[in-house]
Amino acid sequence: MTLTWVEPQSNAAWRERLLATPGQPSMFQTPEFAQVKAMMGWTPRYADIDGFPVTVHERRALGFGKVWYLPKGPGVATLEQLEPLLPPLREAAHREGVFLVKLEPEIVESPETLAGLDRLGLLPSGRIQTNKNTVFVDVTGTPDDLMARFPSKTRNTIRRGIKQGVVAEAAPLEESTYERMWTLWMEVVQDQGITPRGHDYQVAMWRTFCDAGLGRVFLAQHEGRDVAGAFVTVVGHVACYRDGASVRERPVRGGSHALQWAAMQWAQSQGATTYDMAGTPHSTKVDDRDDPYFGIGEFKRSFAKEVTDFVGTYDLVVRPRRYDLWQRIGHRVTAKVVSRGRSGATFY
Repeated sequence: MTLTWVEPQSNAAWRERLLATPGQPSMFQTPEFAQVKAMMGWTPRYADIDGFPVTVHERRALGFGKVWYLPKGPGVATLEQLEPLLPPLREAAHREGVFLVKLEPEIVESPETLAGLDRLGLLPSGRIQTNKNTVFVDVTGTPDDLMARFPSKTRNTIRRGIKQGVVAEAAPLEESTYERMWTLWMEVVQDQGITPRGHDYQVAMWRTFCDAGLGRVFLAQHEGRDVAGAFVTVVGHVACYRDGASVRERPVRGGSHALQWAAMQWAQSQGATTYDMAGTPHSTKVDDRDDPYFGIGEFKRSFAKEVTDFVGTYDLVVRPRRYDLWQRIGHRVTAKVVSRGRSGATFY
């Protein structure tokens, strides 16, 4: 198998090719996501490995060489599908001065898959995208079918929020919507002490997917005040709850639940059959209150209990000496430089 670079005729044409791969569709593989990542210094490249499309993000790390990152890619579902893609990826990376290829295939975690990845010489490197562990909500059928599948407590919470005056709906496709979402997002940042991407990057994410017809921002209001927001995408049959935010002091219960109910109905109307809640604790840690995802995990599991664990991010090492130095100090120093000293920043 050989890797060749291609120029897609259009974003839509490349998405169609991605949708034909055996893995689950993902917003993170799309050219729209690559367009936004370019704001952070990544160059999108589009590879064909004997007919298999792969979106590659390339970035230079000063003094080390290039890094390739394949967000939620390659689009495979099994080790057997992944294995033949590795030699052409490695050969092309070596030829082009790459020292590290970061892979993020959505292969379900099990003792067998973890052992298989080790056998292939890949090194585990945690998570980059939040939905390494996640809840998938079945959104097939009608809105009534969807509501009936929710646990009774969740149904009651949604109805209570609506009864108490929460209005949740898709917000207008305009700049003021993204600014309203950003204001809510900053409340989460301050409350949880997380390190966010910058305003321009975050707004560009929302705008780019909305302009492409692949996403919407949803806002919940109570008495004219924004109390919660959500950004949701649909690619193929998969919806993804990419970003969520709410005010610190909630005037009524049920605002965020009513918001998800509105977003899931929209996802249904766009052809989605599954809704990725995008980020929970590992399935073995859902009751661990010290897990950083515990709180949001409880909320997301109120719609569907089962957690799916993927294998996460793995490193295909192309130049071992540079990689070792990168792991020890290079990533930390480079991330600080490219983020202009932003605390907790990552190169990726």
